[in-house]
Amino acid sequence: MSRYPFTDCLNEYMPIEYGHISSSTYGTNRRRLVQIGKILHDLKAEGRVSTDNPRKITAKDIDAFVGYRKANGIKTTTILKDLGLLKKMLSYFDNDAVSAFKSKYPAHYPKKYQKRAPALEEPVVERILARAMEISMFDWKLSEAYGLVSLAICTGLRPKELRMMYVRNVHIVGDAAEVLAVHVKGEDSYGSARWIPVHPDGVPILKRYLEARALKLRNREKSSDALFPPIRGTEEFIGYNMLEKLKRAVEDDIGETFELRKCRRTFGQRALDEGHDIHNVSLVMGHASITTTQRYYCDKDCHSASDEMLEFWQNTRQMEDA
Repeated sequence: MSRYPFTDCLNEYMPIEYGHISSSTYGTNRRRLVQIGKILHDLKAEGRVSTDNPRKITAKDIDAFVGYRKANGIKTTTILKDLGLLKKMLSYFDNDAVSAFKSKYPAHYPKKYQKRAPALEEPVVERILARAMEISMFDWKLSEAYGLVSLAICTGLRPKELRMMYVRNVHIVGDAAEVLAVHVKGEDSYGSARWIPVHPDGVPILKRYLEARALKLRNREKSSDALFPPIRGTEEFIGYNMLEKLKRAVEDDIGETFELRKCRRTFGQRALDEGHDIHNVSLVMGHASITTTQRYYCDKDCHSASDEMLEFWQNTRQMEDA
């Protein structure tokens, strides 16, 4: 075993995962485990863990690792992901240290308390959508940026689904449009392709973006079926870094910061506020259950629910008095 036993074990473990998870997940998991290995190596050098060898790591070592991550302000969700990856890797080497840590130090095990995050405020949505219609088709940078963010708001597509969307799967008929997401979350296992309607607010923006896109590709003498094509590269789709750059271009333009995931929640919340059935909203957002939709993305506004109940009782009394 070398000076870096975690790396040696990682190189033995990761090939067995290949083919059982998507290539993007494989890459992400490997990068996270490399980071975990470096942290354990540094903690060992400081004498805070007994070893960084996955075959010999103990529950006490896991406790020290978790304590270090907490002390550095790492989010609970991130630590839980770290523990999940560590548990799988250590189990391959017949080491149940993560499970033992949870049993031995239950008070130290990270607890996940997740409330539903807010959607974009409607005035911000209106600013983005209005500004999108003002952008010149000759301004490719902002045309692409607003095309992407507007589509995120008006379809609730995940970042992966946005960047891997095909033009051939965009269907526009008059003032209505829908898109078919093929590269979805869990596409290699539990995920299924699905149709998503484009909110009417986004249809003219989508049409305008498609014209700007066609103009840009013609000028570059380039062909691509990607809705958001990599103009300079040879890859099929733009990368996640490009998604972030496009989102930042909109942020800089309107002077407002937000996350793309907030756009997804905004689609769901706007649909519910408009009176759409939550089962339909859940299906087009690609959720396994309505519970997921309500818990993490959107739900009927509490004040609206209260108003509807008051209206129901008022109407009932009026009928009884008639």
